[in-house]
Amino acid sequence: MTLAPADSHHALRSLRLRVGEPVSLADGRGRMARGRLAREEQGRAVIEVEVISTVSLPTPAVSVAMANPGWDRMRWAVQKLAELGISEVLVIDTERSARSSGREPAIDRLNEVARQAAMQSRQPFVTAVRGGYAPSAAPGTALPVVSGEGLSLVMLWEKATASLTECLPQEASGVRLLVGPEGGFTQEEAEAAGKQGAALASLGSNILRTETAAIVGAALVLARYGRLG
Repeated sequence: MTLAPADSHHALRSLRLRVGEPVSLADGRGRMARGRLAREEQGRAVIEVEVISTVSLPTPAVSVAMANPGWDRMRWAVQKLAELGISEVLVIDTERSARSSGREPAIDRLNEVARQAAMQSRQPFVTAVRGGYAPSAAPGTALPVVSGEGLSLVMLWEKATASLTECLPQEASGVRLLVGPEGGFTQEEAEAAGKQGAALASLGSNILRTETAAIVGAALVLARYGRLG
């Protein structure tokens, strides 16, 4: 198979692969392959594929819905969450989200960050990044960020009394963490999420930045279900 121009540049120029060297491939949807660099044709890498395998989507699927802390910090968070194997990152708008111009993330650029992180960490699946969600609404309103059959929702809230690990069910097909902005979620947002079935959880006495809370929370969930550690 012949790699796309960008991936060819990564293989031939960044990694400096030579003919005969091993190459691992993934399509981002669970198919993986091993092969060797056969040759270069017009600047593109041609791979001789030797083994193809299919990997099942890991369970439970873990996603993170987080407020936008600004481009640099959001980019870092997406990169690290993708390396951990988080299935999805939702960028949410909250009552205390920053409204200053230039802070809205470019979703297409964040998806490319996730793709590059998946390549670096050799993940069979690529984390999807989506935007335009809000966690608060009239009680009982079903929103994409808090709905989903079999989805266990946990809101990280500094006023919560239960720990994150205490709030996680024994079994779940999917877990979604809600992570607020600097200043946290409002009382009204927490109450609205609770009425839609969300558990309110604490990460401890320390007040963490948005991106730090997202990484720590995701890692704890993955470890709880045996996907990390």
